[in-house]
Amino acid sequence: MLIIVGSRRDGNSLKLANKIKEAFDKERINTEIIVPGNQKIHICTGCMDCDKDGICGFTDDMKNNIEKVKNNNDLVFITPTRWNILSGDIKIFMDRLNPLFSRRGLKGKNMIAVSIGAKSDDLYSTEAALTSLISFAESSGMNVILDKKFNNCLGSDDILSHEDEINSFISELKNKINC
Repeated sequence: MLIIVGSRRDGNSLKLANKIKEAFDKERINTEIIVPGNQKIHICTGCMDCDKDGICGFTDDMKNNIEKVKNNNDLVFITPTRWNILSGDIKIFMDRLNPLFSRRGLKGKNMIAVSIGAKSDDLYSTEAALTSLISFAESSGMNVILDKKFNNCLGSDDILSHEDEINSFISELKNKINC
């Protein structure tokens, strides 16, 4: 399983990713975390050269990331909600997956979409970020097998106060990917 974290901070998104990884490591399921914001990843210019041959002309960390995505059937995307939408880092990562998209290389993969918001759901919606992740998955031919919103996570450790909710989510995730 590959977990893609849309925040560079050691905050709620990464803490949740680490909780998921820890639980799956106990089940002896190979799990890796990618934090695109801490990698060298060029912004997609929209040249569409990758549509022709399935290869991006940039030489950066996305080359390895694309291989990791190719080799994993279960992809967990975790994004903090920024201005009611997903983070720029996760958007750049999704854009740079176009070489796979153009070759239908995402089709049939399982997407687990997670958005984390600073306020309650009625004040600042995590829904729009979640909708963006789901829309990306559906247009790519991925199967959205689980989606989850975590709210009231303003401080960098606030996700940890959602222990029951996290454990329930991880349990549901384990059931969905049949471990």
